Amino acid sequence: MLAPCMLYPEHPLYNVNDVFNAIFVHGNVLGDAMFYGSGAGKLPTASAVVADVVDEAKHLNRNIMTMWKEEKLQLEDKADSKRRFFVRIKGKEEELVPQLKESYGEIEVVKVPELEGEFGFGTPVMMEGDYETRSKLYKEQIVHMIRIQD
Repeated sequence: MLAPCMLYPEHPLYNVNDVFNAIFVHGNVLGDAMFYGSGAGKLPTASAVVADVVDEAKHLNRNIMTMWKEEKLQLEDKADSKRRFFVRIKGKEEELVPQLKESYGEIEVVKVPELEGEFGFGTPVMMEGDYETRSKLYKEQIVHMIRIQD
């Protein structure tokens, strides 16, 4: 899955910034791997675009196969992946927290005093599909959700 995630300072992607991009991959055989390098800004972007145009010109009217095998790989269903979520929700903490604990389990509440009428909470680890099902109860109140990458 490619999606924005909230990172802890200990995560390898936490310090990727400026003109650098990184991809963190966890594979069932490979384990954890991170690919890191420049990729934003005028020169890296221009270089990548020119390389793509040259590649297209060299292979005009041909389709270049990029798969290693013809066998189709089975992707994991997003609903089965496990993670934590950080949710911003409208409402009063004292009224909603008991209901939220019923729905999500032991949540971690985050309150910003300057922000009236809303608060945030972190969920325990759960399946993405479970999060979506439980969140339907609060769809009018949820302001935003972001995944937490441990």
